[in-house]
Amino acid sequence: MFRFWPFSRETHFSPSDSIEDDTDWNVPEPETRRIIFGTRSTSVYGYPSSGGILVLPFCNGVDLEFLRLPRFNTAERSEDPAVEDQHCARMRMLGAWWFISMDEYITIQYCSPEKLDQKMLVVVAWPESGTGVWVVTMNRREAPEKGLACIWNAFSMDERCEIVEKLGGTFYRDPAECPHLSL
Repeated sequence: MFRFWPFSRETHFSPSDSIEDDTDWNVPEPETRRIIFGTRSTSVYGYPSSGGILVLPFCNGVDLEFLRLPRFNTAERSEDPAVEDQHCARMRMLGAWWFISMDEYITIQYCSPEKLDQKMLVVVAWPESGTGVWVVTMNRREAPEKGLACIWNAFSMDERCEIVEKLGGTFYRDPAECPHLSL
């Protein structure tokens, strides 16, 4: 009998376990983190009332300011669904990725990173004038070749607009016409 989890053929029950008392097994705590400061990047999460999870995996100070989040401190999700939905709407304005759950996102990160490589990076720049939106898209593989990382050096959304334009981005006078944003 081999015992390499999760491929073990043995049962994992102990004699003291009761089938009738298994309602609490593997029930994850609800995610509450809105910001995670990683080793190389900052990720922002949103929890829409419609279900699933929104992820912005590569955030910088400009993004955090746009999202009205602290740049140096963690933040938790709102307990008010309306407030959380407003946060999620702003995340969508920056091209957030949607996943069924945090587990799905983490599983893809570690078990199928090629799926994340196939996702389009959508970098959005909202002019401070309030008119239109600049958007550049590319997959994660071509981003280093095209110098996408220079966008993260912008100090403001207007500066980001200039960089997105230089990288061949598209300007949408009406943001609702942008096919890469779920507004």
